Amino acid sequence: MTVADHLTLNELWRRVKKAKDPIEKHRFLAVYHAKRGLAAKEIAKITLSSTRWVQETVRRYNREGPEGLKDKRHQNPGQKPKLTPEEQRRVLEALQGPPPDGGL
Repeated sequence: MTVADHLTLNELWRRVKKAKDPIEKHRFLAVYHAKRGLAAKEIAKITLSSTRWVQETVRRYNREGPEGLKDKRHQNPGQKPKLTPEEQRRVLEALQGPPPDGGL
């Protein structure tokens, strides 16, 4: 597997060690082993991942560099709420009061 020369082997290992985010650490570890010359199947066993995940991770690193290994889910705002703020307020108010049918 070919790994781009964005970072040296030592720099990759430093990124593995200093990464605070576990997703980022996992991805850097996969790229580190690929840079060492291990096959995707071997890396998959070491990282407890699929071979396809390893290949995609290395491909992303090659294309985007170290920034491509960050966990971008933290920047995802998520789905637009189905209820308006007014509807949400009314639901919360209804939940605070007694049940309309007198049940529990």
